[in-house]
Amino acid sequence: MPAPSQPAAIAPESATIALYRAALGTVNVGRYLPVFERFDEEGRAGPSWNWAAALLTLNWLVFRQLWGTALVYVAAVEGLVLLVLGLGREWLARPSLAEWGFLGAILVLSCLIPGVYGNAWLHADTRRRMTRAVREAKTVREACAALAQRASSRKRLLGLVVINGVLAVAAVGAYWGLSRWVGDRPVLPTEALSEVVAPVEPAPLVPVPPVEPVPPAPTEPVDPPPATPPAQPVADPVAPEPTPAVVSVPLAPATATATATVPAQVPASTPAAPQTRADPVQSHAINVGLFADAGNADRVLTRLIDAGLPAYIQVVDSPNGQRTRVRVGPFASRALADDAAARIRALGLDALVFRQ
Repeated sequence: MPAPSQPAAIAPESATIALYRAALGTVNVGRYLPVFERFDEEGRAGPSWNWAAALLTLNWLVFRQLWGTALVYVAAVEGLVLLVLGLGREWLARPSLAEWGFLGAILVLSCLIPGVYGNAWLHADTRRRMTRAVREAKTVREACAALAQRASSRKRLLGLVVINGVLAVAAVGAYWGLSRWVGDRPVLPTEALSEVVAPVEPAPLVPVPPVEPVPPAPTEPVDPPPATPPAQPVADPVAPEPTPAVVSVPLAPATATATATVPAQVPASTPAAPQTRADPVQSHAINVGLFADAGNADRVLTRLIDAGLPAYIQVVDSPNGQRTRVRVGPFASRALADDAAARIRALGLDALVFRQ
């Protein structure tokens, strides 16, 4: 009677595969073992595609504890970006288009190169750790235990997921807060913005009398002074007799039938021009108002000057701060001041006549 057939014995796992399994950990170990066996058969680590290394390069490098490679990767990407945004703008003729092209090329290369050579980087690092563990341990079992303690685990993967989630939430919150802060800021008008940016204290203005016509002469008639004949100069034996300047003044006819005018000799003395500005000590002025806002004072001053009135402003100090005073004058007489005050009241403003 034939003996029953025995089940086929399972081939024991080689020491290299056991070390690979311990060094890689429990995450996706079945995907990397065939790739590493192929690398060992070919005698070199060639290109092969790795989606995790391509799309999540920095996270994949940190998870697999490739610290040196991660440092070189970050430095290379940041250096290229700074080179394009910094020095590239001075060299490129059309920076708006060329910058986007270079940045796109950097993005493609930062994903393509890790995706193609990520398995080779991990294989080389795993071989170094395996060699060091075998040298430090007495048996393969002890080397596998030491490698398993430092291998990537699901706990590390969960930690990376949590960190990425926190960073994403923080970025979204910062963007939302910044956009809301910018949207809630009030838009100031140009005048208010100029006052906020560069407030300038108004300097006291020196009153400059506007050009105005000479006030009309009084309506009361004034008799002209009688014409006096010029005095005869004393003859000088040395110097010739000077000839006085004379002007012809028409005289009123003596009778209704006379039509000719008799010229009279009068000295060419020009009468003094009438005084348009009296002495401030002996003159009158008008107080229009005292304003806390210099802008209101300027508007009142403009209205008075447009009305032909000699207005000016003064900056005075008060217990409540600086105030701007608007006044009109001075006037040579009270009558002229009262007439100007009536014109000011017609504009809807206050007018108080006082003597200076």
